[in-house]
Amino acid sequence: MSLANTHLVLFLSRATPLCRWEKMGILEREIALYKCLRPHLAGISIVTSGGPEELAYQERLGDIRILYNRWRLPPNAYSLLAPFLHWRPLREATIYKTNQLDGAWTAVIAGWVHRKPVIVRAGYPWALNFRRATGQETLKERLIQTLERFSLCRASRVVVTTEQLQEYMTIQHAIPPEQVSIVPNYVNIQLFCPLPEVLPESGRVLFVGALKSAKNLPTLLKAVAYLDGAHLVLIGDGPQRPTLEARASSLGVKATFAGRVPNERLPEEINRAEVFVLPSLYEGHPKALIEAMACGAAVVGTDVDGIRDVIRHEETGLLCPPTAEGLAQAISRLLIDADLRKRLGRAARKFVEQEYSLERIVTRELSILREVSR
Repeated sequence: MSLANTHLVLFLSRATPLCRWEKMGILEREIALYKCLRPHLAGISIVTSGGPEELAYQERLGDIRILYNRWRLPPNAYSLLAPFLHWRPLREATIYKTNQLDGAWTAVIAGWVHRKPVIVRAGYPWALNFRRATGQETLKERLIQTLERFSLCRASRVVVTTEQLQEYMTIQHAIPPEQVSIVPNYVNIQLFCPLPEVLPESGRVLFVGALKSAKNLPTLLKAVAYLDGAHLVLIGDGPQRPTLEARASSLGVKATFAGRVPNERLPEEINRAEVFVLPSLYEGHPKALIEAMACGAAVVGTDVDGIRDVIRHEETGLLCPPTAEGLAQAISRLLIDADLRKRLGRAARKFVEQEYSLERIVTRELSILREVSR
């Protein structure tokens, strides 16, 4: 079925406008999929909570239209009013899609008002992750659970990144299995690839991600403290940075806090490392890990939700317990064994090429759009 007359509207998360993606260094990565989808469709529009400053990205988006918050409303208010404020372009569109669950109700309300099908993408279980982070059930968690269920149960199609999330949706929210499609996160395998001209630095261990509690970084620092000659490089920023810097100093760990690095510079940083590590307590479908594997990196990940969906133990990387001892043992093994690093890195690259290439994900996205538009 041709999609030549289909106009897709993407609703960004409630408080994550394009300018935040730019600040995080992931704008090009996030819009790559829609640039690839655009030639197959009549048009694409993006609804963002950002103000007129969002128009600064118009040239980079090409003819993808930006529907911005020209009224400069607070994100929560805008999330409720956007279906009415952008009445005409939403009425003229064909299909709505959300980027994540946070703010998905905007697309659902718009779908009800304008009688359009809605695809709700759930890259991670929003309510479950909030509960994991707080460790207790709170009023806010119950509100998130209600908003999550409201959005999911009114979607024409739910898109998740892993089989585990598909099971979560069918059990937790009673979504019929046929309404839940799996579309993994993608990686640009032309950008993220082995770079023969970049030589790994001896003992360099790399982490890429937000510096927050779910990433289990105090435990990683303790693990690296056990390893002679290891140099930990942390790319990313977040609320734990001051605490982590102090802890690294107290443990005597050689650690570099590099801050945020643009996505296009990450391949070189990954290729300079002997080991890439993701020590999280839980994940959705970790893009940083997939990008490292695409570069042919030898990866270590904790044996937890999200990571075990990506790493095949002893085949494409090493899984370990989320403890300092477990991480230290796995990292040490890779630092010592160059042949193992090469074998796992080659297998990881091949696996990503087969499962997570941008081209493959574009094909899946187009298939879902055809199904929903029938």
